[in-house]
Amino acid sequence: MRFFIQIYKKINVITFPKVQNLWKTIPLLIFLIFPYQQSRTDCGIQNAARSGQNYSFFHAENLNFKSDYAPYLLGYGVMSNYIALEKREAYLEDNIKEWKGRFCDKPDSADIDKLLYDSSIDEIAELRVPTSSKKKDMYYALETNTFAQIIVQNGCVEVVDYLLFSKRCEPYCVKGELWNDKPKDVAQMFVLINQGRDLFRNTQSQFIKLRYAYQIIRLAHYAKDYKAVIQIYDDVVHKMENVNSVVKWWILAHRAGALKALGSRAQAAYLFAVVFRNSASKRRQAFESFDVKTADEWRDCMKFCRTNEERATLFAIRASYDKAKALEDLKAIYALDPTNENLELLLSREVLRLEKILLGYNFRKSNLDKNIIEKNKAYCADLKVFVKKVGDDGVIKKPAFWRTTEGYLEVLLDEPRNAMRTFAQARQTNKDAVLGEQIDAFSLAARIQFLQGTDAGMNDEIDAIRTDNAYLSDPDFEDFFIEKVGSIYRKTGEKGVAFLCNNTIGELEKAPKMELLDNLIALCRKPDKSIFEKELTAAGKGKTIESQIWQLKGRYFLAHFQLEAAAEAFKNVPETERGKKYTPFVDKIKDCVNCVQSDTILVDRYEFTQRMLAYEYQIKAGQGDVSRAYYLLGLGFYNITYFGNSSGLADAYRSGVSWKYLNSGREVYELSGFPLGNTEVTDVSLASEYFEKARQFSTDRNFQARCAFWVAKCEQNMFFTNKTSRYNLGGKNAPNVPPQYRRYFKLMKDYYSDTPFYKQAVTECKYFGFYVSK
Repeated sequence: MRFFIQIYKKINVITFPKVQNLWKTIPLLIFLIFPYQQSRTDCGIQNAARSGQNYSFFHAENLNFKSDYAPYLLGYGVMSNYIALEKREAYLEDNIKEWKGRFCDKPDSADIDKLLYDSSIDEIAELRVPTSSKKKDMYYALETNTFAQIIVQNGCVEVVDYLLFSKRCEPYCVKGELWNDKPKDVAQMFVLINQGRDLFRNTQSQFIKLRYAYQIIRLAHYAKDYKAVIQIYDDVVHKMENVNSVVKWWILAHRAGALKALGSRAQAAYLFAVVFRNSASKRRQAFESFDVKTADEWRDCMKFCRTNEERATLFAIRASYDKAKALEDLKAIYALDPTNENLELLLSREVLRLEKILLGYNFRKSNLDKNIIEKNKAYCADLKVFVKKVGDDGVIKKPAFWRTTEGYLEVLLDEPRNAMRTFAQARQTNKDAVLGEQIDAFSLAARIQFLQGTDAGMNDEIDAIRTDNAYLSDPDFEDFFIEKVGSIYRKTGEKGVAFLCNNTIGELEKAPKMELLDNLIALCRKPDKSIFEKELTAAGKGKTIESQIWQLKGRYFLAHFQLEAAAEAFKNVPETERGKKYTPFVDKIKDCVNCVQSDTILVDRYEFTQRMLAYEYQIKAGQGDVSRAYYLLGLGFYNITYFGNSSGLADAYRSGVSWKYLNSGREVYELSGFPLGNTEVTDVSLASEYFEKARQFSTDRNFQARCAFWVAKCEQNMFFTNKTSRYNLGGKNAPNVPPQYRRYFKLMKDYYSDTPFYKQAVTECKYFGFYVSK
């Protein structure tokens, strides 16, 4: 993330004009491009899920943002978005600058802009008379315009005539009414082309002549008469090769476009490369138009090159393609022009690409296919050989940068020992403070990779890493470090600790896993914890997360109806930390999971298990009302399920979305943001068994009816959770429950219809009323 923040800060040095609104837009783009980073509020190291995040330790300060080629050859994220956000074509600014220089920098740039682009043809026409006569009275709308004043005072008639002609051409070449409402009048465009030819011949100024040539070539281009573009170019432009003007490259770009349209693709690509190399104002257009599809086209394109610099430009453009592996192009550029400024940009681009794939590949979780990783490792190794050669040759301007990059490629290849040696060599020749910080960051990444353990013996190194300036200045290092440590714990079989390195306790809370819980309890009780382990298990105020883990373990047992094991787990939780109390022994005809209960029996998890165990003991001892004890056990086991009012005793989170998937047969349901999912207790079979025993042991027919009704509710929920059920749980109609799931509804109708409870149930439960009426 630091890399992109640095781009955010540095990007304004790129010389694209008039992008005043860019800074309002880039933050939004960054948040759209890069996923929101979850805040950390859990205990211990307070870590969030890290799997799948992309880290970057490449400092943007080391990229040559001042290069005009940076946005095109770097590609990637914010840079490409920056190009897309240009508010005005760059050539307009270059045009203003050239007119200003033509008049010895005397006119104001804003006035040039006003006269060239905002003035009407009638306003410019008003300059014709004062410019060509001794009387210099100016049109009131332009009398304060410094550019218009200089034109009039110096009698620049040719300039005024050209500006008038360009205004007449403008509707056919700039998007406006003629573009949107009706087809362009090609015949009229060729009338203007012929007039422009005449004006070209009768004009003395070479500067103005070249601009007439541009206007008529542009008209032919937009008229889509590409042969005319070539013909006009051949007729007029070759006579003006010595004129120094940005317009030469604009014209060349039109020639390239015409050649491409006529099928001369190789020559067109060559000309676009020439424009790309020489014209900042047309660089974007040339870059986007460059197109070589086959090896034959590439070979023919290279034949047009006259200098090594031109050949190097072709290789640089090809290397910037999104799917390119640029090593061969880098080698070619280095052989042709070893001091070419694009070498560093393209090398940086390759490092950024490889970093996303290979950084920590051997311990970080990745969705990438292993073949992709292996291919990129092989490519990275070849790139490292080339980078080392360039660094050894000593021809390039910044050998320390290349040596540093060599070391980082070794980091990406998981060769931390070699990388640290290479960084030491880079420091010996480096005199750049910014690059020095980059070396420090890359070195820290290598040290993290080199970690072999997390025991007390590694305390000094772990502490040194986590107090390093580079670590403290870049949040990516903490996540990278913890992922590495997590991988070490995985190798030693400490899965719980490894899980907590990459995930939160909150994620484990939704779906407790016994092997993870036991491992974390062992860590909490470990007498010689490392500094990192102490932080990982810290819960504030000198406490550890052990109580939380015991709560999760007890809930796990409770969700599996193992009362004794749950009670033993909850016993390890101090009374002050047991949390919320519930009313699991409420007897409601209609399930209401979110209703406020008025029952006076409020219990926490430990108290609940103690009561349930007491009821079991009462039954085994044959003491008191055994039927009532069975009934209360049934209520307890029912109400801790998804259907009851106290599901929080066993489940951390009851998701309404799970209702739609009850017939999936799952125990753990998918939940966004939680890799282990979310456990929902949906098994009511044990509750049903206890309700039936309560009915059998009771001699009270009204109480028997109540027990039978609860079994009937259990049967209906068993239907909902059965894989064969096709009932739409989101539907409003009563489910058509098969007979095997309606046995107790039938029993109530046949044997208990004369009881007060039966009449109450028919009134309060619409489902029951519907079934017994059939």
